[in-house]
Amino acid sequence: MTDRAWLTEIKTGKKFELGPMFRSPGDGELSVTFDLGAAADEFAGNWKKPGTLWERFGAVMAPLEKQHAVTLGEGNTPLVRSRRFAEKLGLKNLFFKLENCNPTGSFKDRQMASAISTGRSWGRTRYATVSSGNVGNALSAYCAALGYDAYVWVASDTAEGKRRQISVYGAQLFLFPPAGPGRMREQLRLFRGLGPFCAERGIVPMISARPVNPFMVEGTKTMSFEIAATLGQAPDEVFATVGGGGLIGGLHKGFKELVGMEQAKRMPRINGAQRNDRYFAPIEHITDDKCVNGDYFLPLDGEWAWESIQDSKGTIASVDMPAITEAQAWLANLEGIFAEPTSAYGVAGLIEAGRAGRIDPDATIVCIVTGNGLKDLAAADKFAEFFPLHQPKTVNGLSDSGL
Repeated sequence: MTDRAWLTEIKTGKKFELGPMFRSPGDGELSVTFDLGAAADEFAGNWKKPGTLWERFGAVMAPLEKQHAVTLGEGNTPLVRSRRFAEKLGLKNLFFKLENCNPTGSFKDRQMASAISTGRSWGRTRYATVSSGNVGNALSAYCAALGYDAYVWVASDTAEGKRRQISVYGAQLFLFPPAGPGRMREQLRLFRGLGPFCAERGIVPMISARPVNPFMVEGTKTMSFEIAATLGQAPDEVFATVGGGGLIGGLHKGFKELVGMEQAKRMPRINGAQRNDRYFAPIEHITDDKCVNGDYFLPLDGEWAWESIQDSKGTIASVDMPAITEAQAWLANLEGIFAEPTSAYGVAGLIEAGRAGRIDPDATIVCIVTGNGLKDLAAADKFAEFFPLHQPKTVNGLSDSGL
């Protein structure tokens, strides 16, 4: 193994050479690990400069030759100071990290750049994912740019915008029945079964979960690096969607590596929010065997997310659809930011914490906006409950507009 980076088995701490291995020989979960002391000087010299993810953060990304690094311009997303939203919650230093500005409209582009560059260095040209939409969008676009084969499975009730985006890029799209009562185990088997399916066929599995592909979630941590670089320090609080768990885990890994390289003095509190329907696993259901109870299941990176929240002394909130829609409406009508529903879980958690007085008004807070609202336009019709929607009027000219 290289002196700088290797794969570590999560449960045992055993080390392995970096290479096309996604699970340990004993079928254990792996993490990409770095000698932070050895990487510190190179990282310190580059991470605050303009450049691609590889140019800025390459010291703590899987080593590869320069010609294998792939980019569509992902990363370097805006960190925008809130005005009206912050005022409603009495906060002085609230920022939104606009991951909806990535090439395919979500933070998954960071993960794709990381994992497909690594796969390219192994000579791999076939990639597959089971996705809720955004990973499928990202995989399809990056494979299109390289002339690679992309195979994408999504539920048939996935937002039409996401399904059409996958097809536009030329990927092979497969639809499976949506989740519902009695179908959770079947859907979970699809996600967990992709790794063995791909291994038998020489395909790289591209689910954005560490148990399936540890190189995918490495791209997520670059958000932490960018946030600290822009602010000049790590924030006090971060709010983010839990989803599959890898976003929370990746943010934690990034800030932890910054501390390890002495580029940040502390870990921010990382606060997660998750939708409270069948996709949410209550805390008492989080067990080592990733249990499935009725219509509840633990996301593939759920344990990692929960451990990251605990380690950072953060919180986890359960939010319902009205709260998520309200969060979308606040972003759109108060800040001019159009976020898709899953992107707004963390925002809903922020609103809940602010209303309850659980946030220091003087704290520096960053909320991650993970995806673009244009991916799910139908969800925007519900905004009228919180802010009036102005319907279009047919006119012949300015004089008929009543201005």
